[in-house]
Amino acid sequence: MVFQIAYDRRLAARSEVLKLHGYEVISVIGNEAAKLVLGMPDVWDLFIVGYDATEHTRGEMVTWLKANFPTTRILALDAPKTPELPGADYNLKLNGPDTLLPMVATACGHGR
Repeated sequence: MVFQIAYDRRLAARSEVLKLHGYEVISVIGNEAAKLVLGMPDVWDLFIVGYDATEHTRGEMVTWLKANFPTTRILALDAPKTPELPGADYNLKLNGPDTLLPMVATACGHGR
């Protein structure tokens, strides 16, 4: 199960690509919505943190996720000229589904 935190409604469409490749995906817009939904008990295989927010906002989300879900991996999507997000288990320069899908598989333990 993948939980995606996006910061722009257009980016939520990424969940459709993941679903088409067999992933169960929950997507929300913004940190507050994420914290609200993640307050309900569930088991997550991966968190995806979108790129269309400030480094501070994204970093705050990574810190919160690590504190509340210490064993769940975090994949930070980074814009081409954005530095890697500290604290994330994986950072990926956004480059389309051909790059995203193998990284998600690896992060979920399905790729080798």
